[in-house]
Amino acid sequence: MPKIIWCGNKSWDTDFPENTLPNNAKRIERPDNIFKSSLLYGILPLIFSYAIICIKWFMIGEKAMNPIYVPFGIILGLLLLPVHEVLHGVCYKKGQKVYIGICLKKFAAFAVCHEPISKRRFVIMSLMPMLLGIIPLAIFLLSPPNAFLSGICIPMGIIGMLSPMPDYMDVHIICKQVPKGAFVHTQNDGFYWYK
Repeated sequence: MPKIIWCGNKSWDTDFPENTLPNNAKRIERPDNIFKSSLLYGILPLIFSYAIICIKWFMIGEKAMNPIYVPFGIILGLLLLPVHEVLHGVCYKKGQKVYIGICLKKFAAFAVCHEPISKRRFVIMSLMPMLLGIIPLAIFLLSPPNAFLSGICIPMGIIGMLSPMPDYMDVHIICKQVPKGAFVHTQNDGFYWYK
């Protein structure tokens, strides 16, 4: 298990301890504005979420949801953002340090580990937070009609599916730019890969 270090509220441009890159490391090209650039990566997860909702409501023949519970689902979904980062963090190797925190100014959370990670593990690490969307949507889909449960699970599931938008973008970028068998190594100034 990696060593997870809670940093609390930090500035988005905070530097974290990093390791020296090997001489053959190549920079991975990423957009300057990660948040803006990742918005398109929310389209498919949103369609998936709405498809689950429509399938359930079609199966039961009614829209069993009480809107009064939706704010609670939204709050729970937002409170799980640090858990999103913990799900990233647990994917690193034993002994590696993962810094987890929030940036209230950007209304964002972060997990940073400047250690080498295989391309395959990087993809798994990036997609792990999808569980925070898949689990509530699966509970909603598989449970009997319940207005309370629907009001909680639907917004939680949508937030859980949309919060990894930058991660989906990173997976796409890594799959395009990083060859099989390579390592991904983040630094304070960006992402790199090497074999």
